[in-house]
Amino acid sequence: MENTGDLFTIVQNELARFEKNFPLDSFRAGDYAQHPFATLLTCCDARVPSTILGDPFNRVFCIENIGNQVRNSQGSVQYGLLHLNTPLMLVAGHTDCGAIKASNSDYQEEPAALKAELDMVKNSLQEGQGERIAPNQDEARCYAEMAELNVDVQINCLREDKAILKRMEEGRLMVIGLMVDLHNQYGDGYGRIYITNCNGITDTESLKKEPALKAAADRIRRLTENK
Repeated sequence: MENTGDLFTIVQNELARFEKNFPLDSFRAGDYAQHPFATLLTCCDARVPSTILGDPFNRVFCIENIGNQVRNSQGSVQYGLLHLNTPLMLVAGHTDCGAIKASNSDYQEEPAALKAELDMVKNSLQEGQGERIAPNQDEARCYAEMAELNVDVQINCLREDKAILKRMEEGRLMVIGLMVDLHNQYGDGYGRIYITNCNGITDTESLKKEPALKAAADRIRRLTENK
């Protein structure tokens, strides 16, 4: 573990890198305003960076919280979709999610604010899980399935917002659910990213028929298919 001086040297170097590479020409061309093409809601786990969509500067409106919960950042989500008018919303969950693990433990001694966020994660899991996860299976696989179903619940939350649903129905907004497989739970390697949901559709065969997803058919996978 580096000491604080070493850590701030890392920070200083990264700040200098940002300043050196600042895209002033494109920023000026956009009248110095923000013009994201996507709103991205991810878990704030350090292993799931916003750079999954490339350089996020002025391209991605990024929202992060533990367990990628819509309700814990609802105002930010609405700002990205209803004010910045991004035509794409992505909700990204991941394997080995600490928030999902913690919400399945006894967390009553945690600080009040953290408890409140874990309560929201727990509620989402209870809403999405039902009887679809076998209780005796491998623990890592079980948590991965919970994370996948949690993404479904977040997209359902988005669909409950009338203004957001209207944009989806009018074709002005596409909402995509992603799973970042950090631990090869899907069996195709570490660090792979899969599409698990589109506008509330979770059946993989139906997802593969979506015109916008045609080029990404090899990314369409679910652990909880037909459960």
